[in-house]
Amino acid sequence: MVAAMADPDEFDAFYKDARDRLLAQTYLLTGDLPAARSAVREAFVVGWHHWTKVNARGEPEAEVRPRAWANASRRATTRPWHREKDIDPEVARTLEVLGDLDWAPRRMLVASEVARLPLAEASREVGVTVEDGAQHLAVGRAELAEHRGLTTPEEVEGALSAVTATLVDVRWPRPSIVRRAGQRRRRVHTVGGVALACLALVVSGAVVHDADGTATSLARSVDREAPTETPVLGPVPELAESFTTAQLLPTSEIELLSPDSAWTSTTSDNTSGDGLVLPCQQSRYADAEGLAGFVSAHRATTPEGASLRAFQASELSRDPESATATLQSWASWFGGCDEPRAQVLGTYDVTGVGDTALAFTVRVGGPPQSLVTAAIARTGDITTVVVADAASTESDAREPVVELLASAVDRVCESEAGGACSTSPALEPRLPVPTGDAPTLLDPVDLPPVPGIELPWSGTRPTTPEDNPAATVCDRAGFTDGFTDPTTRTFVIPDAGLPATFGLAQTSGRLSDQQVADGFVGTIAERLADCVEQDLVTSAEVIGSGDDASGRMIAWELEVRVDEESTVRVLMGVARAGNLVTQVAFVPAGDADLDDDTFVALVQRARERLLIADPAG
Repeated sequence: MVAAMADPDEFDAFYKDARDRLLAQTYLLTGDLPAARSAVREAFVVGWHHWTKVNARGEPEAEVRPRAWANASRRATTRPWHREKDIDPEVARTLEVLGDLDWAPRRMLVASEVARLPLAEASREVGVTVEDGAQHLAVGRAELAEHRGLTTPEEVEGALSAVTATLVDVRWPRPSIVRRAGQRRRRVHTVGGVALACLALVVSGAVVHDADGTATSLARSVDREAPTETPVLGPVPELAESFTTAQLLPTSEIELLSPDSAWTSTTSDNTSGDGLVLPCQQSRYADAEGLAGFVSAHRATTPEGASLRAFQASELSRDPESATATLQSWASWFGGCDEPRAQVLGTYDVTGVGDTALAFTVRVGGPPQSLVTAAIARTGDITTVVVADAASTESDAREPVVELLASAVDRVCESEAGGACSTSPALEPRLPVPTGDAPTLLDPVDLPPVPGIELPWSGTRPTTPEDNPAATVCDRAGFTDGFTDPTTRTFVIPDAGLPATFGLAQTSGRLSDQQVADGFVGTIAERLADCVEQDLVTSAEVIGSGDDASGRMIAWELEVRVDEESTVRVLMGVARAGNLVTQVAFVPAGDADLDDDTFVALVQRARERLLIADPAG
């Protein structure tokens, strides 16, 4: 709790003292002043979040600096080297040289010459051995000296100081603003004890209340903590000696994604920075006990001006079982993508590539939105991933990405660690991968963006319902009598300025058998029809339905009478898979709405979640 933190005056003094030094370091790492400032600000926000521990260790700057550098390195891997306009030509020349340096020499140069870290400490923060750190530092010094015409160590230091001297007029948020952001972060990371819901569905009159009966609000959902640092792979046995970057796809093959574009590429063993290179990636390596791993990143601008990124990651595990777990980890990262406003649009089995393969399409972020197409394969002990990230969400890169995946598998399948090669790749839609703590409920990655809203959905913790927040005044569907393991969850978009009536609710549960579950769905349909006849709703129109051997789905658009003069539009759907049933309700607010087709697709996804929990249907 915030009350357990040290006096805020200590933090404020530290913030004012260290922020300019950290800005100088991150600016030299990124060449991008806004990115550097954001990296430092976020590091201090996290620092206040954990201030009790950070301050207790005696060297708060040493605690906050790696976070600032990790934030900066994340930005450095996702956007080209950027230099501010209208700066001194000598400073510009220094920045150009730094931008041409490889990441490790640049970091060692900044750590030693600007952060003034001893060689051993600098090497540890960069993630290399002392011997490699010394070599990277020597390379960085030599390159800067050669291209800037410098002859002494003092001149190298002076050139770097001249860059950081231009940052004196940078404006910073007040310490109180940073602390408030840290407090918000602490609150949303607190598990338990905090009410996590505010969804008042006027159709049911349900409002989530705290234990004392007070209506609560949801500031944000529980965020995922920043990924913990995973160890660098190694030691490398003989089997891994032949597993090198030469087995990654060459740029000439990646260029097939956009042959008319100019591509730039980097390749590494992913031991520097925070290791989060690919979209949706959540740890440096999917197999922390693996033998070796490499990543490549490729960037291009199409002739039409659209940006395009492509990536490959490849990991060597100790045996096929470990490689299978590695593939599953990558699948969970894409299937539960934690990028801002991510929505998984499709999940596919890939046949004819390696021993086993999957593919995903994920809409990410915005505006502007991008479309991430990822394909993962295992061949023997090797797992490889190919990703295309296009600024246009209209582009369909599934087939070319799968073709690249097949080529990647064929480059390693005949090695000692390899397995099956590729034949004729093909895509087949499949159920989404399990995500979250409640397999029968939707997850934020299932939810579509709401037009005009640039913030993400946030979901409450799944709970056992006392009342069903997805029920309407017509169906009055309860998930108590006859149900086992009923679970409910609500979703809102915090900080979007929307009324408390806006939101989405879902409740799921299991009945004794399929016939009873089918009767439950039929009862809801009958009650809605009766409701129209009794004039409790002005209309109840079926907007989508489906029925097959595994179950059924129905979705309605309701015009619900609130009083004599006003009605409200509500979208509601119910689905069955086997003896599992689920009900979903959405209440819009003005233009913050979902069209009928989008909601029907969401109810279908809810049914797919039931099928994941009970594949027999």
